[in-house]
Amino acid sequence: MSEQRESEVFQIPARRCKRCGGLLTSAQAIRDGYGSCCLRKMRQEERAKEEAKNQCSLFDMEDTEP
Repeated sequence: MSEQRESEVFQIPARRCKRCGGLLTSAQAIRDGYGSCCLRKMRQEERAKEEAKNQCSLFDMEDTEP
């Protein structure tokens, strides 16, 4: 009976997400180091930072002369 239980044990490659710590099991996620949701959120945050660089506020405009 113990031989049967040993045959039921298996291993899969996995790692933890670098952002949230969740368990990653897909080959792509293991390569990236991030799950699909965390990777999408990181890309959105990067885009938002890039967009913010090109914007100015009304307070920035105070120093300019007409």
